[in-house]
Amino acid sequence: MTSNPTLSNYSKIIDISQPVGAKTACFPGDTPFSRNVTLTVEQSGCVNLTSLTMSPHVGTHADSPVHIKGDLQDLSAGMASHLPLEAYLGPCRVIDLAPLHDGITAKHFLEKIASIEELPPRVLFKTRHQIRYQVWEDDYAYLTVELVAALHERGVKLTGLDTPSVDHVDSKTLETHNKLDKCGLVWLENLDLSDVMEGNYFLVALPLKFTELEASPVRAVLLA
Repeated sequence: MTSNPTLSNYSKIIDISQPVGAKTACFPGDTPFSRNVTLTVEQSGCVNLTSLTMSPHVGTHADSPVHIKGDLQDLSAGMASHLPLEAYLGPCRVIDLAPLHDGITAKHFLEKIASIEELPPRVLFKTRHQIRYQVWEDDYAYLTVELVAALHERGVKLTGLDTPSVDHVDSKTLETHNKLDKCGLVWLENLDLSDVMEGNYFLVALPLKFTELEASPVRAVLLA
């Protein structure tokens, strides 16, 4: 009987989340992070309290289906709270294409996995050697529709990358988002893979249980 991997199988935790704060860049037109101090220890005598405002797409995050389809007033399905947790937890492969500022193609993917006997069902793409999280950069790498088809054919159920969107910055139809959804894949955006070498890892990137939002921030880590 093959034993399931546990935390004892890994000796290192690699944080692949981008920092979130007032300096964090976000997609043009989206709501940046801001903090409001609602109570201080000086005022209360015992606690500091804050509140925050931000788009759930700021920093490292997972999109849910209602981001691209459906009715935001219908809370019965499609929200971040309905994302399948098992997809965000388990063995994954990091593929290093850095530096790349264009569409990631099926050829990129297939050449990288040609010698891999057993591909994990989660694939992350590294396209940058450095993440400048405080600077908006619109010449980012994105996933092509043909790549999504190739991922689906190889049994991948989660993919992600270190840029703001799986679609091109100028896309008006979000064809890659829609292709991922149609193929039953979930995805992560705004990862930080700058300190990660190509190889196999164990991914932990659980979305929060937001019942009324179309996306959720995640604290993504790789176990090595």
